[in-house]
Amino acid sequence: MENLIDLRGLGRRFAGPQGAVAVLDGIDLTIPRGTFTVIRGQSGAGKTTLLRILGLLDAGHDGSFRMAGTDVAALSDANRDEWLMAGIGFVFQDGRLLPHLSLGENIALPLVFARLEATEAAARKAEAVAFAFRPEEIAAGVLDLSPAAASGGQRQRAALARAMIRQPALILADEPTASLDEASKQQVVARLQALHRAGATVVVVSHDDVFFDIGRQFLLKDGRLQDLGGDATQHAAPVQPKPEPARLGGWWPRLGARRLVLGAWRDLMRRPLFALLTLIALVAGTAQVAIFTSLVAGLDAFTEQTIADGSRLTRLTLKPRKADMAKDDRFPLQAELAQAPDVSAVTARRATTLTILGEDGTAEAKGRPFPTLGLHADDPELGLFRFVAGQGFAKDSQTLDMIATTDFLVDVFGLPDAGDGTDWQGFVGKRLAAAVPRFGRTGKEVGKEPLVLTITGVILKGEGDRQFYLPNQLLVALDAIKRDRTGKLALPLTADHSAWEQGADLSALTEWPWQDMLHIYLRDIDNVVPRIADLSRQGFRPEAEIWKYLWVLDLKSAAFGIVAPLLALVSGVVALVLFTNIVISARLREGELALSRVLGMRRGDVLATEVIGILTLTIAGMLAGFALADRLTSALMAHLTESARVAADLSGESTNQRIELLFQPVWSHAPIIALATLMVVLAAVLWPTLRIARTDPARVFARN
Repeated sequence: MENLIDLRGLGRRFAGPQGAVAVLDGIDLTIPRGTFTVIRGQSGAGKTTLLRILGLLDAGHDGSFRMAGTDVAALSDANRDEWLMAGIGFVFQDGRLLPHLSLGENIALPLVFARLEATEAAARKAEAVAFAFRPEEIAAGVLDLSPAAASGGQRQRAALARAMIRQPALILADEPTASLDEASKQQVVARLQALHRAGATVVVVSHDDVFFDIGRQFLLKDGRLQDLGGDATQHAAPVQPKPEPARLGGWWPRLGARRLVLGAWRDLMRRPLFALLTLIALVAGTAQVAIFTSLVAGLDAFTEQTIADGSRLTRLTLKPRKADMAKDDRFPLQAELAQAPDVSAVTARRATTLTILGEDGTAEAKGRPFPTLGLHADDPELGLFRFVAGQGFAKDSQTLDMIATTDFLVDVFGLPDAGDGTDWQGFVGKRLAAAVPRFGRTGKEVGKEPLVLTITGVILKGEGDRQFYLPNQLLVALDAIKRDRTGKLALPLTADHSAWEQGADLSALTEWPWQDMLHIYLRDIDNVVPRIADLSRQGFRPEAEIWKYLWVLDLKSAAFGIVAPLLALVSGVVALVLFTNIVISARLREGELALSRVLGMRRGDVLATEVIGILTLTIAGMLAGFALADRLTSALMAHLTESARVAADLSGESTNQRIELLFQPVWSHAPIIALATLMVVLAAVLWPTLRIARTDPARVFARN
């Protein structure tokens, strides 16, 4: 029969106070399959070190080591794990049973990692239990005892049953009879001999004379191995196939998803303090991030809605300086302002009023002046409108167009209160009669110039109190008529007064210093106040609506200036809590993790179990954090809304401030917050969980 173990010139050194100390020195050893080998030696002789090398738990040796014809040094760490799991069973000096499992659960633990079918696993467990315990012990409930409640002999027999349950080719026993009474020793010896007769290769290291008449005998002394002879009887057994190479370097889990999840859940239940601290940190961190995000998003929504309601929070209005009033170019700084990085557009404006008569021009009761503003075809103001029908002005349109607000149409056409079902598209293309007054040399009105406007677009709100808008060229021409005192200027309109005549020359009507204001559009609301200060230093008196909403900027600044650093601190604390908890928990459980690795748990299983447990806590913490943030923001929003209502009632004024927008729904931002939280959590736990998964059983057992 082939040799299962072949050692040549094996040496093992450890660092000591005076330098390297040789524990094993040039050992040659051949162990054929199916033999029983006993290695004697006093305590500290190096027996356990040799046994760990034979069990593939210690790779820091010199010399040659071949197992089943394979050079062990050529195996990767992951493949060594696979060989260990497939062909080696350990019986440790103190049993090394997991204290939170019963004796029966400890015995069956290797089967969990082996992923056997339920029927085969049950048969193997029954065989192992019958091997270790008498029927009367089983009937008395020995399998339900915890290791602490069992006797030393029962614990060691359970360890024997656990070692043989996978039917390994090699059984390694380290002082298996230490601290046992004579009867228990004989039971352990008898069961090891039974395993030998069944075909297993048994290696025992012990200084107990109960083994001195069994199998081949060797003495380990001064790092050397002496052959003492003895019984070299071999028992034939089927040669086990060599393990398959480890997948993905051993990082692919062996356990199925269900067992990984159950394992993660059991680990959390056994670590309540770890779970509680982690959960509290995640709830607090998630809630604060969610509230901050809700507030910032609410401030942006409030700003956008305020603009949609007609306010222009990012627009400044400049009037000409006194020194520039008499110049043809009333705004000599226009080109310079347009190049500023915080400015998106600069547009010269003129405002006026226009009398609207109605559809047929006879409804004089409605004939009253409305304030209006001139817009260009590519005007930035058009981008701020919320069109419900139609569109802006065509660049080369010959018709006299207008953009009207819904309130204006309700007023002029005598509509009932408009709702969401109003067909605003039906107003596109409708015409309205209007009139431009003419004045004589004395300034008295001497007549009216009729014109017909065509509605090209309908918007929800205009800025300020404006109800409709005209093309800038038309508005300038109309104001030229108002300013004319000679009566020589005329509007070159078609007979129905609805369009410019073909090829009409408008230069006399439009080429005059009509710019009476300059609108500056800023890229961001935060740029408004600094730009106002800069323009004021240049002699302008900027007008802006931002002063009514400066509290929005202050609140946003406070959020970013105070809350954002606080959130960064909270995130750091959460990450630190997770990191520290995992490291401490791993240190407390390192013996259990090392034993699980020896019993067949892949590093991928360890990693997956830890990550699943952390993700479970993270998901639970985030859901609780989002729920808490939702309740808090709802309460704050209700309080602010009521305060605004009371203030409006006391002042006798109505307010159109959308206070309810200040906190956006927490759940709408939950996905992005959850993704960011998961990234923080994974970044915090990656290193410690990888370290846990790479737990080296040899080092752990050496310390313990």
